[in-house]
Amino acid sequence: MINSDHLSENERETFDEQNAPVKFSEKELSENPTPLKVSDDSNSTEILVFTSHQNVCKVQKKEIHDKFQALQKIDLEEGEKPIYLTGEKNYAGFLIVAFENGKIAKISMDSYKTEFKRKKLKNAYNGDSKLIFIERFSNDVDLVTLSSIKKVVLFNSSQINAVGSRTAMGVQVMKEKNGSIMVKVKKAAQTKLTDPEYYRKSDTLNVVGYYLKPDDEL
Repeated sequence: MINSDHLSENERETFDEQNAPVKFSEKELSENPTPLKVSDDSNSTEILVFTSHQNVCKVQKKEIHDKFQALQKIDLEEGEKPIYLTGEKNYAGFLIVAFENGKIAKISMDSYKTEFKRKKLKNAYNGDSKLIFIERFSNDVDLVTLSSIKKVVLFNSSQINAVGSRTAMGVQVMKEKNGSIMVKVKKAAQTKLTDPEYYRKSDTLNVVGYYLKPDDEL
């Protein structure tokens, strides 16, 4: 790997240009299922780049000096955009994907592990409904969902069983009402809810939820 510290000024400029992360326009990012999200890549040997076409591209960390450079190493299809970048974390934990139809899937990370160093896996997640959330977790976490009619549900991801199928449709977390869709999923710790437990459905999922209180924010 080249060490840019030993390059001349002109060589450094060329190096930086060649190794700069790919930049997408505001319009291109707005057309993604979600904006590009980035998670921790420590304790990882591979960078995983999930895309808007339900693919996941793999880049060896030893081939790059910055995780964002992984965006230069992947081959994208026409119209395909990167949406989530994360380290593989020894393929421990699980990936949570949430969809507009109110379903959420919890996919075991080891389902993305391959015997050989493949560069791309297809069918990385289900494509039947628009993706609105994707993130890798090591442990279960409280999540908050919001529907288009301002209904809210708080639940713990332990209520959803992890599965090995990457294309799992998921568990129905939010029930449709009058044509409503699920529009947002956030970690509870990132929300501004005065009384989070008010929204919790600890006994079951597949619910419409509770109206978002005027002073609460997601």
